[in-house]
Amino acid sequence: MAPPSTLPKTPDNKPSRPSFEINLDSPALDEVDCSPATRSQLLSLKRKASSLSEQGSPCTTAPFLDWRLAVINSRLDFRRGQRQALAEASPSYQAQGISKAEIIEVIGKDEKSLREEKAVLMSSRKMLEGDLNDHVTSKDALADAYIEELRMSLHAASSSKEKYPGKKTPGLDRKAFATLVNEYLETTSKTDTGGGIPKYCNVLGFWLPSDSVKCAHIVPFSWNTKAMAHIFGSDESPLTSKRNGLSLQTKIEQAFDDCWVTVVPSTTVETTPTEWKLVVLNAAIMDNIFFTDYFSITPQRLWRWKDIHNRELSFLNNNRPARRFLYLRYTLAWLHANDKNWPGFKEIVPPGTVWASPNKPDGYLRKSILVEIGRRTGDKLPNDLIEAGAFEDLDSSSKVADEVACIRVTEKIEDHLSGDRDPKSEDEDDDDEDDDDKDEDDKDDDDEETGKETNDLDDC
Repeated sequence: MAPPSTLPKTPDNKPSRPSFEINLDSPALDEVDCSPATRSQLLSLKRKASSLSEQGSPCTTAPFLDWRLAVINSRLDFRRGQRQALAEASPSYQAQGISKAEIIEVIGKDEKSLREEKAVLMSSRKMLEGDLNDHVTSKDALADAYIEELRMSLHAASSSKEKYPGKKTPGLDRKAFATLVNEYLETTSKTDTGGGIPKYCNVLGFWLPSDSVKCAHIVPFSWNTKAMAHIFGSDESPLTSKRNGLSLQTKIEQAFDDCWVTVVPSTTVETTPTEWKLVVLNAAIMDNIFFTDYFSITPQRLWRWKDIHNRELSFLNNNRPARRFLYLRYTLAWLHANDKNWPGFKEIVPPGTVWASPNKPDGYLRKSILVEIGRRTGDKLPNDLIEAGAFEDLDSSSKVADEVACIRVTEKIEDHLSGDRDPKSEDEDDDDEDDDDKDEDDKDDDDEETGKETNDLDDC
């Protein structure tokens, strides 16, 4: 199945609808009163565009994206040919009862959609290819997945803006982001149980009260910069993508943010969609309680960190977070664990074996930047981790951008490791509910029972 010739309209890419409809590929438009030379060129461009569209899409990702870009370029050439023909037509020219000016307006809208799609393909090709490889299992699914990824990329591009120090980033709405992630993962219940609308924890695999679950940003939201876009091989910062989130119980979300736990592929054998598991990097907290189930929602009342170590994540559909985001988060967790000298963490997360991907052999992040980040943080990143997840860009024109991105991204990593992070303001919280009071209640009760509940993970 081939995708449509123009980009599907989305809430973020919705032109005002004209009061008329016209098929721009109709033979009626071929009869415009232009010069013979212009008409000959127009028909030649139309045949080329039709031939590319009708030959059918390839069944693997990279050739599919090459084909799609060729289709877009051929259709843009055809639209320009139509414009030229109409420019030569008399002012009174009509087709299907629609005036010349109205036809030109429709052509303009179609050109805009095609150019927007082309911009996504050219600026985010590497990320788009990786995302499609993550969860496409057939030729038909590839076309459908492409359209969905395109919508997501356009949404991310429209809401991503450069972050300036000390200022809230325009367009980065954390609550809206949490809603997108919950809709994507289907982790918000459609039924109010009387105590609020439950949310699903992707680690525990149970529906919990909404104030017990938060939307976790895999790559921190405050890193949404042009430098971060560059490290992913894109011109647009990707962190507003709904594939940059997980739905986690509040204490797990805090531990994930503080790099006490991380997420890795469940097996070295790659699956579609990818299956993931959570690992606890600090063995010293294994016996500590992080959650008390007062309402008997889960099979056990007291949950300790060891209960979720190596626990496979649970998803309600085939949608998954993007591997590139989880790889970067893993890299950050590795640096943090190494900085803390936690014993045995390297055996828990062997980097080269779990991240090497047949579907993504060229990696997720720019190798030059990843190597430099490792050097500036004390040569702490192992070579097999870098080799498993980095790609090389041989274009010498990117060297200045590489250096700038390395400085900015390293600053972010060093700040995160030192605990110096951007505080959330009230209007930036992920959820409406405040879970602080409940956490304190948990602490009081569990301290009486065990004397050892992990309520704070500030030592990071």
